[in-house]
Amino acid sequence: MDPSSRPSLEPRLRLAVAAVLVMWAVGLVLAEVVLQVAAAAAVLLALVLAARRQLRLAPDVRAYVFASMALCAWQLVSPALALATGTASGWPRSARYGQVLDSVAGAAVASIGSVGVPWMALAGTVAAGWLFAAALGMFQSRVRWPWEPPAFLKLNLSRLHENFGTEASPRYAAGGIFFHRLRFAHGAIAALGPALAILGGSEVARRRLLAGAVVLGMLMSIYNAYARAALGAALLVSVVALLLLVHGTLRKVGLVLIALLVVVVLSSSAWRARMGKALGNIYGGERELAMSVGWSLVREHPWVGVGFGNHKSAALANQAQSGITELLATDSHNLWLTTWAETGLVGLVLLLAVHVLLGWALVRRHRAGSLAATGALLSFVGFHILALVHYLPFHTSVHLSFALMWGLGLCDGSEVLRDRPAGRPG
Repeated sequence: MDPSSRPSLEPRLRLAVAAVLVMWAVGLVLAEVVLQVAAAAAVLLALVLAARRQLRLAPDVRAYVFASMALCAWQLVSPALALATGTASGWPRSARYGQVLDSVAGAAVASIGSVGVPWMALAGTVAAGWLFAAALGMFQSRVRWPWEPPAFLKLNLSRLHENFGTEASPRYAAGGIFFHRLRFAHGAIAALGPALAILGGSEVARRRLLAGAVVLGMLMSIYNAYARAALGAALLVSVVALLLLVHGTLRKVGLVLIALLVVVVLSSSAWRARMGKALGNIYGGERELAMSVGWSLVREHPWVGVGFGNHKSAALANQAQSGITELLATDSHNLWLTTWAETGLVGLVLLLAVHVLLGWALVRRHRAGSLAATGALLSFVGFHILALVHYLPFHTSVHLSFALMWGLGLCDGSEVLRDRPAGRPG
């Protein structure tokens, strides 16, 4: 058979890429397993494109992809190196070790996105999903969750029953479909950046209106989740968006609205109580304890670390001396400190390289006018604010939410989200 007569695989690849990206967008608010399946499929498609020599990446994107691959490779081998050098006593749990794939998720999105991105479908999916999630979170915050989820979903109902108000006026923690307030709030930070970018950068009034509704829904979701770091990150990202995208009177109006939101937060007794405990948590509280244990692991094993995913077992080994609890031992409550403790100085440098290269590539595309890059850059800022007090990769759903936004920020064609379709009124 003449090879030239065979049907081209490119339409099929474009359809497969679109399906994977839309599945990923659905998973942002639906379920972690959906995100994991989409990420695995994206990596597989990226390998297919590479094998067919169809990957056409800009030099800065290629550098980010290679750095991500190097980080993933080091994470893969670090438990074996830790065992060989005696810094670890065992292998990490399979669920934790499997998170190495998350390190290349953003690179996979950037790679398969070079084939084409269904921008409007993704924007519509994320908007519809988060509006639904915001409404669900409002219900969860005001009403004690009454329905027991099926056991196979492995959802912890007690998290939705956590009361941040009083017995007379309860305020429960919203968790969305994840039933987990931190996954819910941190996932909102990932998607908040693109929504703000469309709100401030689109020329189509209907899109700005929808984006504004989504932004409001995300801010309400974070508020109802009683996630302190997420609320602070959301407010700071919103201010950055105003400075980047809006000028004149609109910027002043936006700043006034943010100030009003701060007043609303401070007027809530539940939120005042949360804020009052924040400094005590960092200085002399649980976070200080977790970070101090992380530093002790770094001092003991600075070069190789205790192995990717082994933070908990290594921290609990000295539980009698440190007083660390099993829950706090999971990580050091800081991205950089946990990475150093688990994967050593090599892993820390590789992670730094990944984020520097990603940030530089996003800044270049933002300056060139890419709306997706602007949104990804805002998400990037939010991620690093949260990373000061959370080890975000521990929650795969959160890490993969950010990875999707970052990867899309490196793809071409997002101007369709900004511009008015030809021949149609705004």
